[in-house]
Amino acid sequence: MELEADKKQRRENVVAGVVGAFLGTLVGVLCTVIIGQLGYVTSVSGLIMAVGALKGYELLGGTLSKKGAVISCVFILIMTYLAHRLTLAFAVASALSIGVFDSFQLVPALVSQGILEARAYWGDLAMLYLFTLLGAVPTIIGGLRASSLPDLPPAPASATLQDGSRADAAFYPGQVAWMRPLRLTAALSMLVGLVPGIGLLFYSIANGDPMAFTMAALGCILSSFVMMCFALPQVQLCYSAMALMVRSGGVVWKVTLPMLNGADTYRFSKKAVTLRTIRWEILDAEEQERAKASIQRAIALLSSGQVMPGSALSMAVQPLTDLAIDKETAWGWKGTYSVSNGRRKKVSIPKAYPNFAPVQGMEPALEPVPARWILLGLAAALALILGLIGFSFGLVL
Repeated sequence: MELEADKKQRRENVVAGVVGAFLGTLVGVLCTVIIGQLGYVTSVSGLIMAVGALKGYELLGGTLSKKGAVISCVFILIMTYLAHRLTLAFAVASALSIGVFDSFQLVPALVSQGILEARAYWGDLAMLYLFTLLGAVPTIIGGLRASSLPDLPPAPASATLQDGSRADAAFYPGQVAWMRPLRLTAALSMLVGLVPGIGLLFYSIANGDPMAFTMAALGCILSSFVMMCFALPQVQLCYSAMALMVRSGGVVWKVTLPMLNGADTYRFSKKAVTLRTIRWEILDAEEQERAKASIQRAIALLSSGQVMPGSALSMAVQPLTDLAIDKETAWGWKGTYSVSNGRRKKVSIPKAYPNFAPVQGMEPALEPVPARWILLGLAAALALILGLIGFSFGLVL
């Protein structure tokens, strides 16, 4: 009990939280200035400012209390004003050929004398504060709600099945790093057409007759959107590795840890509000044991029929009944499993679980998956073809 009390007392570090809020607002200031120099409306950077400050305090301070929210809001108000004024200072410095520090001091005088339009100045600042508020309110509500969560329930006892036997289970945590080669090549394939597209767009702007190169740029950019159709399923397969696979009673179960942790009587961690999604590797030993006990208890209840299919618990701890694998690739397995009314549902399981095989007789995953270079080749070919089509169409126009 004393150790638990000490943990509660130490869970908020105000000094570290202040540093985190300050660093978060610096990110917002940087985004405001950069977007402003590109000539776009900087209001969206207000969202970054608010979320950066509040999440920075939460990340370094341990939790977002009412005190932390007030401190973060003070930083947000001050730094939002400074970011807006600094954005104008860069424009003034460029126009008057003076230093940024000097132009920063001149901004209020230029506004009061009408050289800078007061209505636009205050209107942009009000819009920036509005978007900052839109980012701050939900972040504060979520942080305060998480900090007021009740203590974790007592560790559940070992679960038993309906016949009185113990619900033993084998746990297979997913290794997200094993899917990194596939995730990297899938992400890069969506950028292959975007990079030359932006380059051609700038080239066309710099020249007097931009039509052909503009259409070529649009063709390359379009190829990136087309590649999303091919790459997104690969990215989704990579993120599936965050689930925990469990084999119990001859059935494979897919456990979504954040969803299970959302059920009050099955909670095993207070990490639900951190910047990272709950994954097995970020849980400490005590949290992992709590999670195992909660999963075994859920499996016992679902197996005995005490919890009906379709409930929130059955979606968090999902049985892949009568799992059959139809196709195996170097990156995962594709198959089907039984659901209600005799129907079968498709499922894709990534090869991110060491020593795990979905069905008996199959080779388990032993090492990280390879990169899928064919995606990059397809993206390059698609960008070239659509770019040439756009260029030809531009010449015709």
